[in-house]
Amino acid sequence: MKLDLRIWKWRSESRYYTIRLQQNLFNEWTLINSWGGLQNNLGNLAVQTFGHIEDAINEIEVIGRKRRRRGYNIL
Repeated sequence: MKLDLRIWKWRSESRYYTIRLQQNLFNEWTLINSWGGLQNNLGNLAVQTFGHIEDAINEIEVIGRKRRRRGYNIL
């Protein structure tokens, strides 16, 4: 069973950052990070896999602190 938990979004004046947390078919937790520019098509995607949801949530908190320090606002 695939479980889509939540989507987090941050935005600065010219850039965006999005995280999606979902469970894969192997009961692992997958964190999908995407980011890029608002005025262009430049961006990227990174995927991280965690065995426990607590580890994934800790990583989301670390990313959130970094986004706020860099001037992003959560949407």
